[in-house]
Amino acid sequence: MDDLLSRIGIPKKISWGFAGVFLFMVGVGLELSWLSPYLVAQGVEVAVVAAVFSTYGISVSLASWLSGVFFEIVGAKRTMLVAFALFTAGTALFVAVGVQQHAVWALFAGYAIKGFSYPLFSYSFLVWIAYRAERDRMSAAYGWFWFAFSGGISVVGAYGSDLLLTVIGEVPVLWCTIAWAALGTVAIVVLNRDDVPPVKGDGAKRWRDLATLFTIVRTEPRLLLVLGIRIVNTLPQFALPVFVPIYLQQYGFSTSEWLSIWGTMWLSNIVFNLIAGHLGDRMGWKRTISYFGGFGCAVSVIAFFYAPQVFGHDYWALLVVGLLFGMCIAGYVPLDAIVANLVRSNKGAALSILNLGAGLSTLAGPLIVALFAQVIGYAGVAWILSLLYVAAGFAVWHVTPRQAQVAPLSG
Repeated sequence: MDDLLSRIGIPKKISWGFAGVFLFMVGVGLELSWLSPYLVAQGVEVAVVAAVFSTYGISVSLASWLSGVFFEIVGAKRTMLVAFALFTAGTALFVAVGVQQHAVWALFAGYAIKGFSYPLFSYSFLVWIAYRAERDRMSAAYGWFWFAFSGGISVVGAYGSDLLLTVIGEVPVLWCTIAWAALGTVAIVVLNRDDVPPVKGDGAKRWRDLATLFTIVRTEPRLLLVLGIRIVNTLPQFALPVFVPIYLQQYGFSTSEWLSIWGTMWLSNIVFNLIAGHLGDRMGWKRTISYFGGFGCAVSVIAFFYAPQVFGHDYWALLVVGLLFGMCIAGYVPLDAIVANLVRSNKGAALSILNLGAGLSTLAGPLIVALFAQVIGYAGVAWILSLLYVAAGFAVWHVTPRQAQVAPLSG
């Protein structure tokens, strides 16, 4: 079994950690696709709901930024336990007081607390991988991480919520998210025997370690490019749902068709996360990111937008384009491996910059739509996304460490 795990790119010492990430992210994903309209249906104003989710996005961004260094200061398993405690406390406040007692302040406070949980849990595991994965299999290991992460939040979480809502209803689903997060925590803390202890040193040293979140960009300015590339990576995940459902209605697409296309697009993405990880280890990390993630996504996002104008109300045509788009987004998987090898020390701080980009993407996507949709239209927004992907495709050539600029000889 250990040999099989090694061959497919999963570090055997932390294999249960991948299962933990998957289960925890199922708990996160069970509520994401329906919570906003549910709150509106319960009488919460649309503006308030938007503000609640914006607050959540800010928490996610901050926790994403802190995750890597927090992992090294506190230790691996302690970080996971803190994340679960935040998830449980935030959910309890949000559901018991905010939803069931209609207290707006609890909606804000509970969801803000909950927003700190999953980045500390999942993105900290990226640092764990950096410590345990062999260099020539590192991109494959990160591919498995994104398979577990996206499979939990975007596939099982989304489709599972549809089933559970019809069986037990909205409020019980919100409560059962804690059970899924608990299962993930058990897998990564109990079943997973490995651990990374906190960095040695007194309190002053730990504060200096926290300060590396700021100083590491000065010592390694290429991390600013990493930040920008990571923001661009998942922009469509948060920008397209804001306007594409409305845009597709003009061509006769129903909400059900849109959700089916969207879900299938991300299903293809998680499958190709694995392929992209292995591809990066073989053909080179920067080539995979540039050609597939950068230029491939630039073409795909434009094709996705214009497909209804060319083919009309053709579900299968748009589905095929969506599949290709999801495949190309997977091209960014080797970016984690690049960052893990970009610095000799302070890997946690370096990966925290990458994770900050993931968090900021949740804010940047809707912001681009809000700023430009009324000025240059939906087509203009699509072209902005495409041009950003082109820029990312060129930028990655300036951020790749020297040893990663050619395909590894082994693996």
